[in-house]
Amino acid sequence: MKSKQIFQAIEETNFLKQLLSQKKLFFVGDGESLKYIQDFSLNLNPKDSNYYYDLSANKLSNLLKGDVDINQYQAIIVVSLIDEAALLATVKEEISLPQIPTLRLFTDIFINLLCQQPLLKPIAQDTKKPHTAYAILTTPRSGSTYLCELLDSTKIAGHPQEHLRLAAQELSLYCNFNYLTLLDNLMTYRTSDNGVFGTKIISHFLFELKQTKPNFKQIFKSIDKFILLVRKDKVAQAVSLVVAQKTEVWHLHKNGNAQEKDSDYQSKLENIIIDDALLDNVEQKYNFIVRQETRLKELLANNQVEPLIVVYEDILANCPEQIKGILDFLAIAQPEEYTMQIKSGLKKMPSRLSQEIIQQYRQKKTPSISIQR
Repeated sequence: MKSKQIFQAIEETNFLKQLLSQKKLFFVGDGESLKYIQDFSLNLNPKDSNYYYDLSANKLSNLLKGDVDINQYQAIIVVSLIDEAALLATVKEEISLPQIPTLRLFTDIFINLLCQQPLLKPIAQDTKKPHTAYAILTTPRSGSTYLCELLDSTKIAGHPQEHLRLAAQELSLYCNFNYLTLLDNLMTYRTSDNGVFGTKIISHFLFELKQTKPNFKQIFKSIDKFILLVRKDKVAQAVSLVVAQKTEVWHLHKNGNAQEKDSDYQSKLENIIIDDALLDNVEQKYNFIVRQETRLKELLANNQVEPLIVVYEDILANCPEQIKGILDFLAIAQPEEYTMQIKSGLKKMPSRLSQEIIQQYRQKKTPSISIQR
């Protein structure tokens, strides 16, 4: 059951789909995990060319004595939810095939995926610190994806996106995965040409990572500067979160089949009924957002970090000025003859339904939230 939970969390990155687009892979490790991977592979391609060596049913020492010729495979991939490092060492000791890479499923291949590196190679051991590393900390539905796209479009502010989220959280909680190793590799490979790295961490994922084994304070030593993104209208933010969860549509983009997706989104909105249960849900999300933002501020203060506070509504009011302020805070020099051109491919998602929910919420719930403001 744990294997299914973990792999489903990881699949938000299309990890297995990307990995299994490769052919002739030799998997060795946990039987339950191998079964999940094999079933997933067969759903993609009934003619599965991979091999699965279940250590719960077979001894590793018998592997080379069998009929299978490991030399025909691209890579040996060790699969362990408990201790990949220990299994890797054991496999390398028992199977000496230097011409074939022996890789860890999560620590090598998953990290390579997030770093946009070739999948079937060991991760970098000689990671390097970028010239500037920054993180945007925020709560859900604060406009952070919009801000990240604007910063990315400058071409001098890294490629900020949400790297440490559900997949990293689940692996860190249950699989002895070191998210700091992921962060080090991201800072090596995912920088803009001027050596700037950016990332985004949503509050609840950050607090879950705090419960895991790696030294959490190391994040504040690895990252040079922090930006705290807040949204003034937390009622609208809570409504946005409720609607996104109900429609399962988190963003709409202008390119591709945008019209078709927009039509599908509108039809999903029509199925949402505004009733007391919905308004109670909005109130719960409002209180959650307020608590999470308070915790973020306390966490930054406890680690003696003075962040740049950016307000989502200010970005909407004067986008160029806000982006320039962020670049100045990060001390990112603009190249000669540089002209800043900022853009985002996201569509705004306000709707009549959202406005109606906000209006009814303010009428019925405002007295109960006035103290928290």
